[in-house]
Amino acid sequence: MSEQAMEEDQQSYEDINAVKTPFDVAQCDGDSLYTYLPNWLNSLTDEQIRAPPMSGNVFQQYIRQSHLESSMANSIRKMALNEDRLFTVDDFEFGRPLGKGAFGIVYLARLKKTKFICALKMLHKSKINEYSMAEQVKIETESGFKLNHPLILTMYDVFHDEKRFYFMLEYAPHGQLYRFLQKLRRFSDRLAASYIYQICHALEYCHSKSIIHRDLKPENILVDCCGNLKLADFGWSTKIRHADTMNTTACGTLDYLAPEIVGHKQYQYHVDNWCVGVLAYELLSGHAPFEGTDDETKVKIANINYTFPDYFSPLARRFIDNLLQKEPKRRMQLLDCIAHDWLQRNAYKYLFGPYKCPIYVHMDE
Repeated sequence: MSEQAMEEDQQSYEDINAVKTPFDVAQCDGDSLYTYLPNWLNSLTDEQIRAPPMSGNVFQQYIRQSHLESSMANSIRKMALNEDRLFTVDDFEFGRPLGKGAFGIVYLARLKKTKFICALKMLHKSKINEYSMAEQVKIETESGFKLNHPLILTMYDVFHDEKRFYFMLEYAPHGQLYRFLQKLRRFSDRLAASYIYQICHALEYCHSKSIIHRDLKPENILVDCCGNLKLADFGWSTKIRHADTMNTTACGTLDYLAPEIVGHKQYQYHVDNWCVGVLAYELLSGHAPFEGTDDETKVKIANINYTFPDYFSPLARRFIDNLLQKEPKRRMQLLDCIAHDWLQRNAYKYLFGPYKCPIYVHMDE
């Protein structure tokens, strides 16, 4: 980056606090978020939404300096234990279950010594061995430790015992983005664009670290205390170890599969870009663009057969069309997505509210 560009970025960054719109965190407790956040976005003027334009570099600076837990990932064990050893399950007390999958369960958990709140994901070794998923667990662990970004769920630590692997994860109080979508049925342009803006930044960061997520969908995106997104569940992620490495593994959720995966062809980062287009469509409409029976969905994806509801704006249609391209290299790049008119005119380009995730909560909440 040139010195002039760096100076311009720094000036833009210094102006952020002056333009950032007041946000009432107290209005985000429980289900209140689902009313407050859309209404707050809709109350903003066009000038508040559009200015100042932020480059990817400025946005990265902004969210990193807003992220209070960025240093915790490196010091959580020392902070919690005050001794040099691995965690054990006996170091935690458990609250309600947060989610359940084929290989295990996630619980709200709290460290006994410090009362630090986290989500503890427990995977059964017997299930992992039964389905030959050891390599995926290894990749998920590598991805978790390598990715340190405020819009990606933080992995604090990993440990294991005779029966289970344990992933100590950041707690996102509002759960899955899917639940938010169920509450509202479909999002306004401003809410959808603001979330797509955040996801594009999170995925661009993953790709810069040579990681493909491969399973982007509302169920794998979590929502923090102020409504910001947290890209989560890297169980199907993969690492590109060489620039020309291609993948052939068929994985992900059918509605979100790219044509090259449906067609059992080689693929790379562009499958995530396809998923951004599917996600944008689903957030705006409440359903995926290629819905049908399994066979019907595969045919629709292979033929790029989808239609827009009448209420989709022209800019949103162009944004989605530019991503749902059969030829991977014709899909819009993530940095071009961030600069696209639909996002620039509709997305709020900062984190919602002062970034303060709850560290101490009631275990029965």
